Amino acid sequence: MKASHPTQARRAARTLSEAPSRNLVMGLAGLAGLINAAGFHAIGHFSSHLSGTVAVLSDEVAGAEWSLALLAVWVIVAFILGAMVTALMMTRLRETHRPGRYARCLIVEAFLLVGVAAVDRFIAPGPEWLPGLSVRLLLLVGGLSFLMGFQNAIVTQISHARIRTTHVTGMITDIGVGLGQRLAHRLHPDWHIPSGFARTPLMLHLMTVSAFIVGGVIGVIGYRWQGPGFLLLTAGAVLAVGLYDLK
Repeated sequence: MKASHPTQARRAARTLSEAPSRNLVMGLAGLAGLINAAGFHAIGHFSSHLSGTVAVLSDEVAGAEWSLALLAVWVIVAFILGAMVTALMMTRLRETHRPGRYARCLIVEAFLLVGVAAVDRFIAPGPEWLPGLSVRLLLLVGGLSFLMGFQNAIVTQISHARIRTTHVTGMITDIGVGLGQRLAHRLHPDWHIPSGFARTPLMLHLMTVSAFIVGGVIGVIGYRWQGPGFLLLTAGAVLAVGLYDLK
């Protein structure tokens, strides 16, 4: 089993070096940043920040703030469900030998984004089930978190789990490790660098984080400009890419 790791590492690095895969990862990273930032302006919550959500859950449970604790659980569950649906879709498409697996996922993601935009535009806050928890808030939080899990799972499978578009903490950690290893190798060329840490090119991590930041800036500006309409424009662009790649 151990002998297969170098082969898997080379395969992952080779896959990510191909232009279509690299471009798709960059595009999805930018989209993740855009949706995350626009969602924050819509509901005041970062849908991709699972580390913070788990920390909030612990704090709210300790303080017996059950409404906020329930919201944190809902974010986590929706994210997991999104990733599960992607895995189910891509496994089925692979096993049935259907072409355009990633394109089909993008098309589904576009329609999910339309649904989130529709909730943001047409659903009024309405009565609260629990203090601070309205139907509109639960739908928006759940929809955005599902979207983040859905598209994060796409990139995870493209990159053989080496890149996750919303896991910026991990990518920045990998950047630090990569820079440290390169410095060590420059100072001591005879030192051995474990191949497991160098499977994904450092530049790819830098580009992915940069795409997430740029997407976030666009998301803030776009949502301030058009509100839910900007999410519809984004959905249209994602749908167009998915349909084009499906050909």
